[in-house]
Amino acid sequence: MHGVDAGVLARDDVAHLGDVLIGTAEGRKSEGDITVFDSTGLAIQDLAIALAALERADELDLPTISL
Repeated sequence: MHGVDAGVLARDDVAHLGDVLIGTAEGRKSEGDITVFDSTGLAIQDLAIALAALERADELDLPTISL
């Protein structure tokens, strides 16, 4: 909701992740759509999503940067 509060997104552009997962809200409609995920809340949720992302990183053709 931070994006809505900042005026970057419209409320109609936002859905709760749980609603997308159970099929009561539509997620991305095309590969060009962008998902914005705000996991503000419990640290365990942040750790779980980070672990899931790391586990899938090798499957995806993601751009990388050298630090």
